[in-house]
Amino acid sequence: MFFGNILSGIMVISTAPFISVWFVSLVAQLLTFLIYTSLMFTAGFRDGQRECQLLKNHRVESVPKYTWLVLGAVLWIIMCVPIVVLMLGMNGTLTLTGEYMFIYRFICGAVAPLIYVGGLTSSGLAEYPLWLPLASMGMYLISTPVAAHIGYRFGLDENKQQNLMYEKK
Repeated sequence: MFFGNILSGIMVISTAPFISVWFVSLVAQLLTFLIYTSLMFTAGFRDGQRECQLLKNHRVESVPKYTWLVLGAVLWIIMCVPIVVLMLGMNGTLTLTGEYMFIYRFICGAVAPLIYVGGLTSSGLAEYPLWLPLASMGMYLISTPVAAHIGYRFGLDENKQQNLMYEKK
């Protein structure tokens, strides 16, 4: 989660000169979301492979069904903390400066291009629409538990592991 957001934040900062074009900001949003989702999938996949080995070696009887959905929900709650801070800054409860928005682009790098998709590059924080943090929360809610759980299921099933990792000859 941490590295996915940092990589996405670096991509957002590196595309900053061109991101004011709507098409570039939309592509940046899709790519940052893909980076974050693929790293969450990989985390679940590695855990699924480990659980598969434990099952194969008869160290455990069964695996929990919804492990990564629960872990993904916890990770989603963690990712909502900076978004809630943004919402509190938007309604005036907290006083946030431009430095927070710069840090926010790294902390929530996977959803940071939404700022540019909405055309909100230079406006004050109070002018940000409510859909921005809600869309950010929704994107994390969809991607974090779902991608990690799908990765876990792929890692748990040996046939899917081989089909995913190697080409058939």
